[in-house]
Order: sequence, then structure tokens, then C-alpha cells
Amino acid sequence: MVDRTYYETREEAGITGPVSGKQRIRSIDTLRGVALLGILLLNIVAFAQPTAAYFNPIFDGADRGINLAVALIVDIWFEGAFRTIFSMLFGAGLLIFIAKPGVDESVTKALYYRRTWLLVCFGLFNAYILVWIGDILYAYGITGLILYFFRDFPAKRLVKYAALIFLLLGLLHTGLHYSATFLHGAYQEVVSLPEGAALTEDQQNVLDNYDAFLAQQFMSPNQIADELAIRQGGYVGNFIQAAPVSFFLQTGGFLFNAIWDAGAMMLLGMAFMKWKIFDASRSMPFYLKMTAFGFGIGLLVNTWEAVTFVNSGFAPQWIATARPTYDIGRLAMAMGYIGLIMTMCKLGVLTWLRHALACVGQMALTNYLSQSLICNIIFMGFGFGLFGQLERFDIYYVVFGVWIFQLLFSVYWLKYYRFGPAEWLWRSLTYKKKQPLKLQGA
Repeated sequence: MVDRTYYETREEAGITGPVSGKQRIRSIDTLRGVALLGILLLNIVAFAQPTAAYFNPIFDGADRGINLAVALIVDIWFEGAFRTIFSMLFGAGLLIFIAKPGVDESVTKALYYRRTWLLVCFGLFNAYILVWIGDILYAYGITGLILYFFRDFPAKRLVKYAALIFLLLGLLHTGLHYSATFLHGAYQEVVSLPEGAALTEDQQNVLDNYDAFLAQQFMSPNQIADELAIRQGGYVGNFIQAAPVSFFLQTGGFLFNAIWDAGAMMLLGMAFMKWKIFDASRSMPFYLKMTAFGFGIGLLVNTWEAVTFVNSGFAPQWIATARPTYDIGRLAMAMGYIGLIMTMCKLGVLTWLRHALACVGQMALTNYLSQSLICNIIFMGFGFGLFGQLERFDIYYVVFGVWIFQLLFSVYWLKYYRFGPAEWLWRSLTYKKKQPLKLQGA
């Protein structure tokens, strides 16, 4: 059974309602807020530019000057790290949710599965109604349905399973890397032939396979031109373009990658929760070592990857997800950020900022969905139509604007209400009872 001593006391929490504000673990809310805002540093590229630019800066002209500098900073410091933390916190959240003293396990299990299926529905809403092909809620929900069976495993066992999946992911990324390297090399040999030279069947196959490879990465010239035209068009056209992409990512893409990616991080998050890492209760030296070790390894790996990517002329075999060491770098950076945020929580510094970040984290579902809505209004043709119009450097003004809005809005909203709008709906449907939204005396 789950050890209830991992969490703040929850005796006041009944099965008909979620925990109160006083029962929340604020360090987790703070970390979740940081991860939620940090995810936008990567997602903004896919919101604002053709999908190809998300993988390779040459496709939005970010391969030189200040735009390249910004792309490299994001690549080295943030690529994959905040998504890793967000996934880990979902695993931790499972243990927090089922820690209901005095409640029959069958009831808790039913509540958890209803809650998780509802998350899948939110993911479908985000992917198809808000036309965001980068949705992660669906993957979290489906993976979370399986995760429940790991709840009672000891932390070390969870880490072993996570490590095994990490090994498989590493082999996958390595396979993609060397496959892309071989294909890119063969392609370079063919295109270097004298103009008009007759091609053998094998050489023609190389060209066809390379075109197919580019199409899989959304990097073919026709795809980019079509995406620019569609994104600058109306809602229906965007839906028609995005729906099949989301469907593929939620089926083949999910089975091939997303379930393993999310599953490994969630298992690790459950282990960290059992080890009391997320509640800032470990010693200061522990978190300082975690910060130093994480950033030390992560920055070394990520810098090497980024420099190699640039020196290769931005060759496709060096895009982030095809790097053999990708998971090492992003996991190490995630450890660094976790250690840093927990250190801040233990020191009690920047109280106002930690409070604002915790409010963002407490309203993570609302804020995550609102990022899709806000960015679509800014960039899509049914909004302000800025898709493909801004340089890489400029789109981060949008990021900072969204951050400021979500920080201020979250603080303001939670002064008067118990939950964010989406959280209130999620909880009301989970418990099959309308939850009180407004704070008493507000």
C-alpha cells in the first residue's frame, strides 16, 4: 500500500472532494508552474513557425546571428527539460491523488481512472478543438491508465523500470541517428553527381527515401509551403490540416515513442515522490549537489550536441530527437532545475515569485490549455495571422507576454476561487458533484 507519510496530512479530504488549499504541497505547485511556463519556450516555435523549424532552425532563418544565439540557448538550457519535469510531476500526482486516508481502495481506484480518462478528453479537446498538434495531455492520460499498477512498487524498483525504458529510448534515438546519417550521406553523394547524370535504381531509391524522411519530419518544401498557407487561413482549414497529424501522433506516434517517453518520466517521478524529493524536505546539501550534478552533466552534453549540430551544417541526423545522448542531457537538466527550485523553496527566497509560480502550477491545466488558445489567436489566420511572420528572436517577446499574463491572472484568480476553471470542471466531473468554486469570504 502507499505510505501516506509521503504527503501532507489529508484527513480533511473526503472522497467527494479534492484537497483544500492548505493541504497542497506548495513546492510541487511551484515546480509545476516553472515547468508549465518553461514548456512554452519550446512549443512557441511550433505555434509560430512551420513544424520543420521546431526541429531545425534553418527552416525559419534562425541559423545565423541573434536568431541562432536564441535557438542555441533554448536548445542547450531548455530542450526537453521542462517536459521531463512536467511528466515526472504527473507520476508524483498519482501518488498524491490516491493518498486518501480511510477511503476504500476500490473507490480511490475508480476516482483515479475517471479522472485520468477525463484528462484524455482534455487532450482530445486540445488537439482537435484547439488544433494543437503538440498536445501532451492525451499521452499522459493513456499512459496514466497503466501507471496505476506501479503505485505500490518501491522507489528503487520504479527507477530500475525507468532506467530500462531510458535505455530503450536511447537505442531508439541512436538508431534514428545512424539511419539518418547513412541516408543523408548517401543523399549527398547522389546530389553531388554531375547535372544530368543518369541515376541508377539504387540512387533513385536514395532520393525517394530521403524525400520520405523529410516528409516524416515535416521538412519537405511542399509541406512547409502548404503549412504556411493553411496556418494563415481560417479555423476549418487548420482543423483539417492538424487533425490527421494529431491522430497519427496519438496512435502510431504514441506507441512508437510517447508512451515510453512519458512512462519513464512518470515512473521516475513516482520514485522521487517516495524519496521525498519534491516536497523540499531533503537536506540543503542534497539539493545543492543535485543542482550541480544535473547542470554539470546536462550543460556538457547539450553544449556538445548543439555545437555538433551547428558544425554539421544543421544536418538532419543531429536534430534533437535523433541525438544518441538526447535523454541524458534533458534528464540531467531536469535534475538541475528540480534541485534549484527545491533549494529556493528551502531558503524561502523570492517569496512573491514562488507564490506566483505556485499559482500557475495550481492552475496548470487551465494555463496549459490557455497557451494553446492564446498562441492560436496570435499566430493563426483566424486570429492575428502572425504565423511565419516573426523571427526566432521576436517570438520570445510573445513568450514573455504570455508568462506575465499567466502569472498575474493565476494569482488574481486564486485570490477569489479555489481552482482554475479547467481544474474546477475536471474535479467536478471526477467526483460527479459540482465543486464549490468561490472561496468563502471572497
